[in-house]
Amino acid sequence: MKKKNYSIIIVTGATSTNKEFVISSKLIKNSIFAFSVLLLIFGFVIFDYLTTSFDKEKMKRLEIENIEKAKVIDELTVYFKSLERNLAQMETYKKRIMVAVGLTSPHALEEVGAGGSGGEGPIRNMESPTELARVKEPVQAKTQSYDRILQDVKNLTLEAGDVEKTLQFVESQIDQQKAKLACTPALWPTRGYLTDSFGMRTHPITGKRSFHNGLDIATQLGNKVIAPADGYVILTDKTSIMGNLICIDHGFGFATRYGHLASLGVKEGDRVKRGQVIGYVGNTGRSTAPHLHYEVIYNNKNQNPMNFVFD
Repeated sequence: MKKKNYSIIIVTGATSTNKEFVISSKLIKNSIFAFSVLLLIFGFVIFDYLTTSFDKEKMKRLEIENIEKAKVIDELTVYFKSLERNLAQMETYKKRIMVAVGLTSPHALEEVGAGGSGGEGPIRNMESPTELARVKEPVQAKTQSYDRILQDVKNLTLEAGDVEKTLQFVESQIDQQKAKLACTPALWPTRGYLTDSFGMRTHPITGKRSFHNGLDIATQLGNKVIAPADGYVILTDKTSIMGNLICIDHGFGFATRYGHLASLGVKEGDRVKRGQVIGYVGNTGRSTAPHLHYEVIYNNKNQNPMNFVFD
């Protein structure tokens, strides 16, 4: 097969000699192929350069992010250690409070602290958030993983929740004990002389030995009678034996009764506070002289009122 040739004639002017070049078709094909190969290689080099540059930039960003994350992890580690110390101290406080309010035995404490300002005891001053922000401990080279940090967060959250629930329970118990103390008879209902005590006695009217279930307090006619604790008036009555009578339910199993009153200062259903005037000393009912008959009842059993007088 005859090879084709291509002529290229270059005309430079009207009077000049024309220049002619003869190019074979094979040369043209080889040139086109070589140009295509060079273009492909150039494109690959450009692509590889751009990809490498992008990867380097990405690696640089990741390296910076890893450094920042490592710093955050180290700071969180320090913060968590401080939180753990604080939780441990709160646990100690919790145990002491529970011992103080009688919810657990003193033997539950490994060490009962004493007073003093040395600050060397088992409980140190708890760190505030501002102090935590100023902690300047050397950052450890070895950092924890995010999974470990998250686990620590969960553990601390559970511990904090447990301490919070316990303290809420302790608070409720303290409130209950406060209410019980407020409802426990603790004052003399009136001022005077004790003429008959709780227990066996010779009855002043019948002359027979009998059990006296309260105290007889002799005092001036019309002296004030006060409630020895908070409660509700559940009975106001007049009987042949006790005369004008008041009964107060204090709650928590406590009740008190007041007999031989001259007049009443409260009515059934009234709420009374400790120290409030509820009536006045009299000589009503079976009585030989002005006095107050005072009873303390706990769980439906008469108790010695002397055990409930603290003023």
